[in-house]
Amino acid sequence: MMYSKPSRLALLERRLRMLSDGIAAEWGVYVRFLDNGDEIAINADVMMDTMSLIKVPLLVTLMGRVDREEVDLSRTITLDDDQKRLGTGVLRYFDPGATFSLRDAVWLMEAVSDNTAADICLEAAGGVAAVNATMQELGIEGIRMTGTALDWFRALGGSMAPELATISPGEFARRGYPALGADGLADARARYHFETGRPFSLGSPRAFGELLSRIEAKTCASVRSCDFIVQILSDQQLRDFIPRFVWGAGFAHKTGNFAPFVASDIAIATPVRGSKVIICLLSQRHKGARGVIEDCLGRMAELIILEAEVRAG
Repeated sequence: MMYSKPSRLALLERRLRMLSDGIAAEWGVYVRFLDNGDEIAINADVMMDTMSLIKVPLLVTLMGRVDREEVDLSRTITLDDDQKRLGTGVLRYFDPGATFSLRDAVWLMEAVSDNTAADICLEAAGGVAAVNATMQELGIEGIRMTGTALDWFRALGGSMAPELATISPGEFARRGYPALGADGLADARARYHFETGRPFSLGSPRAFGELLSRIEAKTCASVRSCDFIVQILSDQQLRDFIPRFVWGAGFAHKTGNFAPFVASDIAIATPVRGSKVIICLLSQRHKGARGVIEDCLGRMAELIILEAEVRAG
């Protein structure tokens, strides 16, 4: 019996499946090689918890308002205690009264995934409904913002201590989570993710891939705004996922993380040689050590970038 030789794309998909199948998590993968449009889609239309990946659609929405001269990125923000949010970022450690521009908030929201900056930018963008409307206007059905960062953190905190769901945002940011001990906090976070919690927002790998493709093609906002978005995403400081094992390539990317349960990254990747490739690696409901899934994301990206470079000859 004669067997046909699998294509390089089929081999890459098989290797990505082998890597993801070795991790106790739910996966969604979408890859698009921009030289000829070749795609790999593994559970690519499943809606998954985005965590901070949603900050990219938020930024696209905000830049649309900038293009329409409804928002000025040079506007000065004066930080108030009630604007502070838990989780990633640095602004929650700043003294109230600190001043910075909205442009600074954008940089912090994307480059260090600052949640305080995210809700400041979300307000400037017009709120949750505005982000969802922008995705609909772009014809991207698989991205849905479900609330603010404050909404999610209040729900998480309230699952541990009910009063945390109702106290002022500033008091919540100051107080933080209850003193449950390391095991108690880990168990509470796991219960929230697997049983009682709500997603930060929802999106599919293919939808994020389409949005990144629009950013790269400069068709989701003005050319100037799309260039700014790429610049901001290229300044990403959190590099433990897609860039983890790849030398020399450039990545305009955004992470989404609720360790160890969610570890996701989406990127416009520029290999050392060859054409750009869109990479969207999403995971959720992971049961295992954080380093294991981070290594998996890095190895998947390494294979994808290698394929892009081989294509260049």
